[in-house]
Amino acid sequence: MIKLSVQIVSRRSYAVDQICSIEVSSPAYGRHQIICRPSSNFYEATVRCSVDPKNFDDEIIGHITNGKFSIAFDNPDNNRQYFCLESASSGPLVCAQRNVLLEGSVNFRDIGGYLTESGNRIAWGKIYRSGHLSDLTALGKIAYANLDVGMVVDFRLVEEKANENAELPGAPNVCQLGIMPGVGTAHYFHDLFATKPREIDVVEAMHEMMRYLVTDNIDAYGQLFQLLLHSDNAGVLLNCSAGKERTGFGIALVLECLGVPREVVLYDFMLSKKYFPVEDEIDRVLRKYGVSNENGEGVNIIMPLLETRESYLNAAFDYIDKYYGCTKAFAKQCLGVGDVDFVRLVNKYTD
Repeated sequence: MIKLSVQIVSRRSYAVDQICSIEVSSPAYGRHQIICRPSSNFYEATVRCSVDPKNFDDEIIGHITNGKFSIAFDNPDNNRQYFCLESASSGPLVCAQRNVLLEGSVNFRDIGGYLTESGNRIAWGKIYRSGHLSDLTALGKIAYANLDVGMVVDFRLVEEKANENAELPGAPNVCQLGIMPGVGTAHYFHDLFATKPREIDVVEAMHEMMRYLVTDNIDAYGQLFQLLLHSDNAGVLLNCSAGKERTGFGIALVLECLGVPREVVLYDFMLSKKYFPVEDEIDRVLRKYGVSNENGEGVNIIMPLLETRESYLNAAFDYIDKYYGCTKAFAKQCLGVGDVDFVRLVNKYTD
């Protein structure tokens, strides 16, 4: 068996994390594909496979050649597959499909694999993020059960959850940390769209909402860290309706406190642009906020609400940097995360 050791790298090298240059996907049932960018250290590499991200057999199942690798095998138990890559210049590096395939889920992702300032990587299968799970199919629930999620941190309001309820397998501990999807009132965006705003007005409303997550939701995000510190060894899921802003900011706080650099945190945030089904949500959002789509103008107006933009997370970070200096200082001063807690978080959620 191969035991993975920590790959120590220079501070400069994690400005571009190698994990961000690799994409694992499943284009068809039982088939797995790995694509590496030309700039990747793993453009030519050996591949091993395991259902345990910490242990891999000696057997090489194939090679990444010219940045591509594909394999098909039966997976009757629907277990998650992890791949260990090793090249002449780098390795080993464990990767997996970032978006976890749960039929009926929204924006469900694993935040594992990101490199931290200490040279560790965020553990795979420990922290997940998603939107609502109310449309999980029977197959989706089976796949979810295999993830061993022991705790769900739900940022939705009670009334949101009532409309998007899901009975999750495994009876996870569900912790409700309701955060308004707006500023000061649950009807923030209803009121905004009633004024027939311009697109730029909606963008600025999103910026204001992200700043509001910092200024008026300290209790909720402080509780998040306590839950992470005191959870058992099972996986933890953070979710809200879309899995973009409330969840995205929570994940961003966690990643920065674990030592993931800002540019990689933004990379993870922006993956919602890829995995959140904007087109599927347009009609629902138009109806929800009573926006007319005459001549297609309504779609343009609501689009900033559905899109994922770097400026949204940067609005929150800019506020934190201006008034606290950095995210760790904000976590210490406002969220109750002490020096010992930072060490415990790193020990618990990184490899």
